[in-house]
Amino acid sequence: MNTRLITCATFTAGLMLFPVWTVAQEPAAESGGRNRVIIVNGTGEVSGVPDVAEINIGIVVEEDSAKAAVQANNFQMTRLLDFIKAQGISEKDIQTSSFSVSPRYQRSRNPDGEPPKIDGYRVSNQVHVRVRQIERLGEVLDQVVSAGANQINGISFSISKTETLMDEARNKAIRDAQRKAALMAKEAGVTLGRIVEIRDHSGGGQPQPVRMMAMAEARSAVPIQTGEQSLSAGVQLTFSLK
Repeated sequence: MNTRLITCATFTAGLMLFPVWTVAQEPAAESGGRNRVIIVNGTGEVSGVPDVAEINIGIVVEEDSAKAAVQANNFQMTRLLDFIKAQGISEKDIQTSSFSVSPRYQRSRNPDGEPPKIDGYRVSNQVHVRVRQIERLGEVLDQVVSAGANQINGISFSISKTETLMDEARNKAIRDAQRKAALMAKEAGVTLGRIVEIRDHSGGGQPQPVRMMAMAEARSAVPIQTGEQSLSAGVQLTFSLK
């Protein structure tokens, strides 16, 4: 069977819209007519307020020997972890993210270029903490600093129930594609048939990090603004044409 594929027209209407009207023609004796479709992309976006925060909290200690630095860091980190749990944060929401021991060098003042000498050791231990009571985030940050934390690398926010919002975004995307298809079919003088294919090209909102410096000198509750996050969905609908 020989099939002849003819592209009749290409319509462009707005960002993310690449509908194509393609006509496939077969011999009348075999197909009894033409098989024509219109392909339309639709997008939908919704916004939500984050209700979960994730933070990296650490303790950095420097001592003359590696052993002394590790022991001091272990003592302070154990105290900090106990304090974090006392704030109502579950153990499943606390995870060690990094641990390192590194030498501290003293630069030589010798003009002959004598290499630097090790004069101590630095130990860093960080944990990743998920705060589900986001309204208490500022208070928690302030209190963990009081409990000994002297390094906070960043904060990211997320929405716990993203699927509900994504379903809403997909619905919007489908309605957007249907509207565009109806508009173009009317302008082209053709009649839309049924939907013969749906493709989901959805993405999601990504947490936006808020960078924070070491907070050993913080003295009051940290002001936090969570803002909003946008989640987007994309669909591609293929309609038959009557």
